Amino acid sequence: MRRIWWVGLLTVTPLAAAEEPLQLLPSPLELPRRIGPLSTDGRAHGFDKPELGTAYQYKGGGMLLTVYVYDLGVNDIPDGAVNVPVCEQFEDAKSDVIQAGYRDVVLKKEQLVRLSPPEDLPLAREAEFEMLRDGRTTISWLWITGVAKQFVKLRFSLDADFRDEALDARRALLTALGTAIKPHLAPADPAAGDPKKQVNIQVAQGNDDDMTAGLTYLAMLAAQGEEADPLPKPVCGGQLIPDYAAELKALRTVVVVHREGVRSPIGKALAELEDAGFLEEFTWSERHREEWGDSAPDGLALDEYARWRKKHLKKFRNPSFGDVVIGYPRALPIEAPDAL
Repeated sequence: MRRIWWVGLLTVTPLAAAEEPLQLLPSPLELPRRIGPLSTDGRAHGFDKPELGTAYQYKGGGMLLTVYVYDLGVNDIPDGAVNVPVCEQFEDAKSDVIQAGYRDVVLKKEQLVRLSPPEDLPLAREAEFEMLRDGRTTISWLWITGVAKQFVKLRFSLDADFRDEALDARRALLTALGTAIKPHLAPADPAAGDPKKQVNIQVAQGNDDDMTAGLTYLAMLAAQGEEADPLPKPVCGGQLIPDYAAELKALRTVVVVHREGVRSPIGKALAELEDAGFLEEFTWSERHREEWGDSAPDGLALDEYARWRKKHLKKFRNPSFGDVVIGYPRALPIEAPDAL
């Protein structure tokens, strides 16, 4: 009977409610006051700081939906889910769920979901959890997107006994959210560039020779970040941290360019390291990143390198080339257009 109720809702429209719709302040969005067995008293729950916005609760049928609308003091929040601010909110919200004190919290899935399938837009970021709450298995979804310069976050939870109707309930709520959002989406900007091309090479200041080596190194690092089997990108954009193999490849590119005639002091020193057979050891020892851990790759002659370094690299300054900064979030899979 419960499943029939949700299916009926999906075949009509979530906004076909007798009551006046609920405006989600401080945004212009409106949701129905009843969505399936869920209903709200319409009261806006405020927080200590205005940037935390407001929250609204829907309850019914052993289910709980909380809707949050806020800007967190962020200016010009982009529409949609494929942008850095929404990604950062999504990651913070996932951490909040995991650290909330529930038992046996498991992140089952995360993806981009279509709010008006089969249309590509609007999208929201989705995380699906299972956990033990009050001794009972609970299914919980988290959704976040941006619209009208606000973050819109939904938390929907239900007892695992209602698993048979969970997907119908999820789709009804997402459809209601999509209907609320669509009138307030900003027109697409035809001049906007592809967000995946937002890679910023920030060269460290130095002399012209260091600049040459730095540009070579950073260009190779950025190219590796865009390959089919890419480097692990920062989750929500930011500095690209190379792994050991990527760092070694970038340094070898500086050596190749130096040997081809684009001379630089750094290129010369790295070429000498390669000729001595210690470029790998230099990379591990001198260019080490915390993310690499403490276990050196097999085959490195670190003790021999240390002795060679004392004799041959007395005046060598480990270069600071600069950074490659990714301006877009790591990709998430997108829900299929015909998914329930």
